[in-house]
Amino acid sequence: MSLLTLELKNDSDLELIIAFAKRLNIMVLDIKKTKTDSKQSPVYWLDQLADAGGVKAIANPSEWQKKIRTDKPLFNRD
Repeated sequence: MSLLTLELKNDSDLELIIAFAKRLNIMVLDIKKTKTDSKQSPVYWLDQLADAGGVKAIANPSEWQKKIRTDKPLFNRD
């Protein structure tokens, strides 16, 4: 027996895999859906950097970081 774990990016791919598994008489043991924020993905940030012209487009990395950075509060002052 073999066990296969897949990570699918959308529901239509999931439906296709399930239909294929049923066609092959494969038992689907578990389906877990998780929410992911695409803005947290390293691929998202690499795409953003490429769209901006790549690393060479950043003349001053320190200023660039200050421009895009958003700090979270360290503690709640309530």
